[in-house]
Amino acid sequence: MNTRLRDDAVTAQQPGCAPEELSTLFPTVLMRRRMPDAKSKNRRLRKIILEREKNDPGVRQSNVGGWHSTADLWDWPNPEMRDLCAWVKQAAQDLTASMFPLKPGDEVLAEPYGGAWANVLRDGGYNKVHNHPGAVWSAVYYVASGTPHAEPPGNGNFEFMDPRPGNIHGGKEIVTPEPGLLMLFPSWLYHYVNPYHGDGERISIAWNLNVEIVR
Repeated sequence: MNTRLRDDAVTAQQPGCAPEELSTLFPTVLMRRRMPDAKSKNRRLRKIILEREKNDPGVRQSNVGGWHSTADLWDWPNPEMRDLCAWVKQAAQDLTASMFPLKPGDEVLAEPYGGAWANVLRDGGYNKVHNHPGAVWSAVYYVASGTPHAEPPGNGNFEFMDPRPGNIHGGKEIVTPEPGLLMLFPSWLYHYVNPYHGDGERISIAWNLNVEIVR
């Protein structure tokens, strides 16, 4: 079979058959962005989070083991955390603007929806399969990745599930955490974190956001 790419479609010519046009419909977007000067910023963020962990018993959500803060991180008073939240809001606005046709004068506004929180995983901790219904975008930022052991395979990886019904394609997107990495994705997309086995803490921060295009 000979194939030829044409814009966002594939035209396939088979012997004895009329041309068939195949299109990719409804892609699922995943944005990756990296924090400038992440090392020095993460050093301070790590200290803030671990100090709060000492005085906050946390909550149980998707986490099994580890620590999950209350969902009020948008309101934490630390300047470093406020700067990070503003950076994440800007990323959500940039992602939205890249996906929708905007007219001159249009403004994209991202606002908190359903809270934000810090996660600390230590040896054996993980997050069950879940999503974040009601929001538009969800975001995850890695403050620290810890020192994972070489085994088992997939140790501590973040995984997105194929959203197509029946999952006949068997696909998934696997992300290896790294300090300074931000991911933004649709809040309805199911995801989970494999058990982390290693030394030190794996620290991440999560947000849910809604967006509005103001004309």
